[in-house]
Amino acid sequence: MIDGSTLPQPARLRWWLALPAAAAGGLLFDLANPGAALWPLVFPAVALILASWWQQRAGVAALAGLAAGATFWLTHLQWLTLYLGPVPWLGLGVVMTAWFVLQGIATGAATRAISRLWLRRRTASGAQRTVRLGLVVVQAVAAAGIWVLREGIQGSWPYGGFPWGRVAHVFADSPFGALVSWVGFAGLSGVMAFAVALCVGACFGARRGALLVGGVVVALGVLALVPPAALEQTGSLRVAAVQGNSKSGIFDDRESGDVYADHVRGTEELLDELEATGDRVDVILWPENSAEFGLTDNPLRGREVALLSKRADAPIIVGSVLANEDGTYTNSSVVWGPEGQAESDAGTRYDKRFPVPFAEYMPNRSFFRALAPNLVDLVQLEYEAGEFAPVHGFDALGREVVAGVAICFDIIFDDQAEQMVGNGAEVIFAPTNNADFGRTDESVQQLQIARLRAIETGRALVNISTVGTSRIIGPEGQDIDGLESFTRGAMTATVPLVAGETPALAYGALVSAMWMAAGLAGIGIAVYVRVRRM
Repeated sequence: MIDGSTLPQPARLRWWLALPAAAAGGLLFDLANPGAALWPLVFPAVALILASWWQQRAGVAALAGLAAGATFWLTHLQWLTLYLGPVPWLGLGVVMTAWFVLQGIATGAATRAISRLWLRRRTASGAQRTVRLGLVVVQAVAAAGIWVLREGIQGSWPYGGFPWGRVAHVFADSPFGALVSWVGFAGLSGVMAFAVALCVGACFGARRGALLVGGVVVALGVLALVPPAALEQTGSLRVAAVQGNSKSGIFDDRESGDVYADHVRGTEELLDELEATGDRVDVILWPENSAEFGLTDNPLRGREVALLSKRADAPIIVGSVLANEDGTYTNSSVVWGPEGQAESDAGTRYDKRFPVPFAEYMPNRSFFRALAPNLVDLVQLEYEAGEFAPVHGFDALGREVVAGVAICFDIIFDDQAEQMVGNGAEVIFAPTNNADFGRTDESVQQLQIARLRAIETGRALVNISTVGTSRIIGPEGQDIDGLESFTRGAMTATVPLVAGETPALAYGALVSAMWMAAGLAGIGIAVYVRVRRM
């Protein structure tokens, strides 16, 4: 029996190399995302971060996770400081960085433990070359699985989670974006993290490591040629979306009704242009909160929107905050026709399913108020999570067309995509209000997620904001129409309607579960080796 204390130590970076490597990786990861959008930088970014954790002791791995997490999240989320200052930015950044710290500890422990087990079981020298390659593959699977596991937990806890800053998001505008229609968001993160982890493992002593790296490069080249999954097209829809360029941020100086009036004027200008050119549309989409408060209880505004719908001969889908009988509110979207709120089999009201903690509701209000009363008191309304299916049905093309609806940050949650398509969505509407983030990177970061969501679901997507960034996106992720930010205007386009599920939606949850299971297995091996003192 081999005494574990006599085994050679696995190769790892010294702490004075690991920490700057992790910090550099975090910065490069941010640069790979919008606004710089230098997506190829994600490969060295993930490589540097993984290298700082590879076979690393817990203390150094934790510090490397802190360095990578802080440099990435505190730059990536800087848009939170625009109106709210540093406290929310630091709060969210600390939570997200803590997940990186835990990921670093887990990755270091798993790769180190797998190496220790191999060293104990090594056989004759003639077999070492094959076994060494197998070791790197197993380590890479575990490291990628832990990465996906961290993204998954971060995206669901605490307070519903925040699935922002995933590796998959970087590839929205890249040749690899099509892969998301086959394997889903978690699957794409896992594949790319695995490819990079193989290269990192090769650099830590794999026999013929250069050949392994070359094989990874060739495999990535093949994956870049994979087309998006195609779905059956059942028709086409002429859609318009109005960007009011409204002062709709929390601290904007405006009067009640200004945001609503901006979108009425924008719609009138759209209809003037359509009538002048002999054109028409099948549906008109307004952004989140565009009708402000209580559209369903405001006869005057309801009548005005109905008249616009009658003039357009098309329903208007409007965002409004609606009050519940218990004093709570919902961030809602409703379908409005010539007679008021329309009716359909699929439903004509949707309430946001993922209200944002610390913005649309205040969890543990008394506790957080004791820490920052001025900030907590800014959140005056308590938004409830919606229970309606995230779809709208409306009359068009001589039948009921079903559109999936994702209000603002709803679009970042994988479950929302599954629910929309599961309830028959043929196209996706994504109304949002980015006014609180001004000209920061938030709106383009959200847009890249929406673009990837269009590819994943195989459906056209209309991302319409009060101020921008607004785009109509095709099922393959291409821009069909768009608007300049901070201008009033309307987008119009003919988009395909589709039916069915992409492989990502049919099997994406299974792919995600498999990657997470691999991560848990790696952690389990680390615990086993620790308990057995190997």
